[in-house]
Amino acid sequence: MNHPKHPRRHLALLICILLLFAASPFVVTFRHGILVLNIIGTAVLVAASYALSERRHLFTIAIVLSGISIISTVLLLVFAQHWARMASHTCLFLLLAFFSISILAYVLRSGRVTADKIFAAICVYMLIGFTWALAYSLADEIQPGSFAGPTEPARSNYVAQMMQMRYFSFMTLTTVGYGDVVPRSSAARTMAALEAVMGQLYLTVLVARLVGLHIVHGQDSPSPDKTGRF
Repeated sequence: MNHPKHPRRHLALLICILLLFAASPFVVTFRHGILVLNIIGTAVLVAASYALSERRHLFTIAIVLSGISIISTVLLLVFAQHWARMASHTCLFLLLAFFSISILAYVLRSGRVTADKIFAAICVYMLIGFTWALAYSLADEIQPGSFAGPTEPARSNYVAQMMQMRYFSFMTLTTVGYGDVVPRSSAARTMAALEAVMGQLYLTVLVARLVGLHIVHGQDSPSPDKTGRF
């Protein structure tokens, strides 16, 4: 049987995504927290590009889009103006959407359901949450006041705004919906409804199917005979 060259490449991506997700609220309180956060974010981009490395054309696109996104983030840190936020959000949105679709295509590819495909499916779910957070940020930039919360971050505080949109995105994706951050505009409400539906369909249809097939394939695997041969 031919095994992939990098059987755990999506595990590295998942670890980076979880690190970014869990460490962000604590890292930003440090003096150089923004720099550390950007380093972790860059690690996510590198890991995602590495996950696509076996498909050369996708890997090339990933490198180009990642480079553009890093440049747009640097411009945002330097200028911190509306146009810079729009450019950064747009570039990152397109990049994460590209990663999500490309990795999902790998998950849906015919063949044996391996542990790496399970890791990839979880990565896609997490990337969907981050992608929608950027979509909400763009909506709020285009139409200020699209979202309301108990505290309103200053528009100059890029990190606080992104943290709030990320929180709202994952609460919507998981349909927890605490209600402390709510969509106010029609566009924001429509986007939230679409994300909630997507999150439920993804979990009930895709991940459940993959886990079930993984168990079936594990049960159907041939067992070695007394000599240790299959």
